[in-house]
Amino acid sequence: MAFLHLNRRRRIPSTRAYSRDSRAFTLIEVILALVVLGGALAILGEVMQLANSSAVDARAETQAQLLASSVMDEIMAGLQDDSPVTRQPLDSDDATRWLYSVETGTCDVVGVFPLTVTVEQDLEPQFNPVKFRLVRWMPTVVETSENEEETAADQEEARESGGGASGGGGATSGSGVGGSP
Repeated sequence: MAFLHLNRRRRIPSTRAYSRDSRAFTLIEVILALVVLGGALAILGEVMQLANSSAVDARAETQAQLLASSVMDEIMAGLQDDSPVTRQPLDSDDATRWLYSVETGTCDVVGVFPLTVTVEQDLEPQFNPVKFRLVRWMPTVVETSENEEETAADQEEARESGGGASGGGGATSGSGVGGSP
């Protein structure tokens, strides 16, 4: 009988009984969890790269708008001539070189013409350079001494017609306050 008793002690439980009672993760569950985690990290990395690329593009577009506005303001102030130029280098603190072009156009409306300032990055086409166009309608009539005289006369007339009404009201209220009984 000792022989039978010894044999029972050495008995190893079967794998079916072991798996039914076990509460641990199986290897396939761990691998599946790692695959899901890896996929999520890959997608998150792509989203971060896309966000970074969009931020760089937005910064470049804003810089182009500011530079175009600056060139247009210089033309309006008379610091720069409005004659057409093509792809001239622009001074900026940016690491990327910027180029600007100035174009004048024609239109059917009398008295105005379109002035276009285009600012673009000096990059290869494969890098998708930013390009921005700013159009401002400029008067074709040059201010002459005759035009200035007309403007001055109109302003004087407006002051006289407006000043007489307010001056008369002031005199009336002044006599009422300063009068003696």
